[in-house]
Amino acid sequence: MSNAITLANVQVPSHLAQRVGVPSILAQSLAGGIGSGEATARISIKGSRFRIVEGGTETVLDSTSLDIVVVGANPRLSKTWYAKAWTPESEPASPDCFSMDGVSPDASSAEPQNDLCASCPQNAWGSKITPQGKQIKACSDQKRLAVVSADDPTGPVYLLSVTPAALQGLSKYQKELSLRGIPAEIVRTRVSFDTDASFPKLKFDFGGFLDEVTQQEVDRLFGTEEVRQITGELRTSAAPAVPKIAAPQQVAPKPAPVVAQPEPAPIPVAEQPATAKRGFGAPKKAATAPQAKAQPAVASAPSAASLADEIAALVGEVAADDA
Repeated sequence: MSNAITLANVQVPSHLAQRVGVPSILAQSLAGGIGSGEATARISIKGSRFRIVEGGTETVLDSTSLDIVVVGANPRLSKTWYAKAWTPESEPASPDCFSMDGVSPDASSAEPQNDLCASCPQNAWGSKITPQGKQIKACSDQKRLAVVSADDPTGPVYLLSVTPAALQGLSKYQKELSLRGIPAEIVRTRVSFDTDASFPKLKFDFGGFLDEVTQQEVDRLFGTEEVRQITGELRTSAAPAVPKIAAPQQVAPKPAPVVAQPEPAPIPVAEQPATAKRGFGAPKKAATAPQAKAQPAVASAPSAASLADEIAALVGEVAADDA
């Protein structure tokens, strides 16, 4: 189905009225690079099922659609190239050449194919022929999005990589929003699978406006280092270690006598707090008054090895687009 947005007889909430028709940086990032025609939590679409992959654990969700809020987007397309053809039996492997910004190969690429992606022969149409005889590019394009659950905006921020076949649908969805002056960061975006496709292919639909409390939580995420690392916009090298200066030796004071303290009674199992599930799969919460939110912990920049492993995990999803 199409990515049409039906807004007939829909009234924009008063708390969002002043944001309609105003230029949006996120909207520009979503549209950037799309033509018309480590331990980052990510959303996988393998097997046309939504899966949450985090910390080496994969959780298959029951839902066939997800309501997300896009909180960041790499303005450029990322690229991956493999020397060997992918097969369903292939073991996950790091790409031989990849780029996070689509301009030049990443410094950690094992076999960079060209100085610039634009003139790279692997980036040319027809550089690869599918088993069905279709001409495509040997180097695959993806769009990296940072998203949160629309029902749990204070939960984890996930990486959602939009594969080549779905890029046109994302572009169309963004244009439909832009024509109405609606920034993508004030709406719920419903992602689901295109049932007409024989491989995992996402489609994007308008899912309604954000309520005021959710909007306040979402606004705190824009431009943070956490989000920029997920989208691949922030690539920082580890800072050099600062040599430690030995402190002058001092005579240690005589320790005070240790007084034995009674051990605290163990907490009954029934009273131990359970860890609430966050993000996708978490129960929907009722609207509450705005509360101050602690700044999210900034994750350390992903190493070249972890980034390559993350991209390797996506290859099966990207390669399926060739079908």
